[in-house]
Amino acid sequence: MTSPILSAKHISKYYGSGHTKVRAVNDVSLEIQPGELVLIMGPSGSGKTTLLSMLGGLLKASEGSIEIEGINITQLKEAALPNIRALKIGFIFQAFNLLEALTVEENILFPAQLRKHKANSAKQRADELIQQLKLEHRRFALPQTLSGGEKQRVAIARALINEPGLILADEPTGNLDSQTGQEVMMILHDIARDHGYAVVMVTHDPRVEDIADRIMWLEDGALHDRKLEAHQWTHDPVCGMRVDEWKADIKTEYKEKTYIFCSQGCKQRFEKNPVQYVSHSKRDESSR
Repeated sequence: MTSPILSAKHISKYYGSGHTKVRAVNDVSLEIQPGELVLIMGPSGSGKTTLLSMLGGLLKASEGSIEIEGINITQLKEAALPNIRALKIGFIFQAFNLLEALTVEENILFPAQLRKHKANSAKQRADELIQQLKLEHRRFALPQTLSGGEKQRVAIARALINEPGLILADEPTGNLDSQTGQEVMMILHDIARDHGYAVVMVTHDPRVEDIADRIMWLEDGALHDRKLEAHQWTHDPVCGMRVDEWKADIKTEYKEKTYIFCSQGCKQRFEKNPVQYVSHSKRDESSR
């Protein structure tokens, strides 16, 4: 079994003391494996952003421990945390947080400055990400000329430039329309699956539930795994992700059998070559 990229044990964050003490996050434990996309959902004020900030080393936990790729960041001095955040974690924000005076390429390369001895490989990596995220025609554009979807793709590329194992996304679809938000989610989905990154996403957006491996519910600072009964789950034949068959609306028929998918992207891949995925699906079912 692979080691988790992120392991948080009994972490809490509280403010004040005595009868005025408020626990924003209360005794949360979780592990995220390579290739996993996990959603953290919950009502406003439930502590989602506070939790994400602690997981990313932006906010110090009051109690508990957090390990990223085996490094206990809760034991590090404050001066050591920027290097961990730059090299081990990729951040994606709702507001994009691009530098307005820099071009698309320069924004993507900006975090790579901390790896000066790898300048040439960083440029090659940026070229690969620009191509992968379909930004070639916008390479030298400034952020003010970009659409919301383009800005978020630049932010994703920037988060990936140093090849961190952990990606933390705070409401990445919050400023996007439905179609563009789905496209961004599919990019994050494919990145986790294809490259083995662990992606943790805080969101209010129920549209993104279908492509997550796990959905965690945070309320009053406490985190719960939101599971349904086993008989309500099936598996996407393309990516293997669990899908709630009662809620799923992305389906297709093939040889008198209904196949259910986590996203339109997986459905399209299946329809291009159903034989490939049907054979895989049968082998997976026989092994379970």
